[in-house]
Amino acid sequence: MKIEDFMEKVKNSVIEKLGKEYQVTVCKSDKNNGVVCTGLRVQKNDCSVAPLIYLDEHFRQYKNGNTTLSSIVKYVVKESRKKSPCVDIQQYLIYENIRKNVVYRLVNTESNRDLLEDIPHLEFLDLSIIFRCTVAQEDIGPASILIHNVHMKLWDITIQELYQDAVMNTPRLEEYEIKSMTEVMREIMTEENSDGSGQDAYMEEFSDSVPLYVLSNKNRIEGAGCMLYPDLMKDFSDTIGSSFYIIPSSVHECLLLPPKEDVQGGEIRNMIKEINDTQVSIEERLSYSLYYYDKDEGRIIKL
Repeated sequence: MKIEDFMEKVKNSVIEKLGKEYQVTVCKSDKNNGVVCTGLRVQKNDCSVAPLIYLDEHFRQYKNGNTTLSSIVKYVVKESRKKSPCVDIQQYLIYENIRKNVVYRLVNTESNRDLLEDIPHLEFLDLSIIFRCTVAQEDIGPASILIHNVHMKLWDITIQELYQDAVMNTPRLEEYEIKSMTEVMREIMTEENSDGSGQDAYMEEFSDSVPLYVLSNKNRIEGAGCMLYPDLMKDFSDTIGSSFYIIPSSVHECLLLPPKEDVQGGEIRNMIKEINDTQVSIEERLSYSLYYYDKDEGRIIKL
């Protein structure tokens, strides 16, 4: 079965369940790195916005015989009946209304060539800075809208204006967080082993062998862009007293690694490739490159 046929079946069943108060359409959405997701947009007639409920994984589970069509329909109906975010579409027609909510993200340039043709962006090494408008909703949590070229024409602004606003807003709206890998591992182990037995000796050994730090925002969602926060890399360099490697773990975070005599750039590149290929989904990959903050030059370079 093709996903198109599957979506039509689910759509028709959902329409039967929800009745004439809802409009149900099949939609495709372009995601990071060329990934295309398919879902149903279920919109109540008196609402200006509607959730897009992605069903790609449900389709895979259905093909493998791990779920049923009726279970998927129940899931879609349940999700569609949740309270929709109250968003005033009119406010997005005027840039001044939303300029304090513009933030930036980092994506891989080569893997997003098609997407970048349709959105404002600035290149940074082998990455591109793109822009989103945050939407804060108590019921749905943090969300954002990708800014397209058509928005720029509507607002009559330049990409330099957009970038300057994003530079001001992103660190304010999405505070950064740097934790040692030891702290992160301890948090994970505490969650998995509540009594903490055997942690201390392990963490001491881990800390000595892997002097890694994790950089992200406090939500740990699309936090790799924190590496661009003004003075952040300089301040971290001053704290550790040296230059350091920047490992693009995913779009969500970067790893900061102070140089060690027994750690070579080639080894780190091999590690990046292995992790990207085996541990990180295509949509969440940032880069296969290795970056380096040069303390003397005060800038990030690609090795």
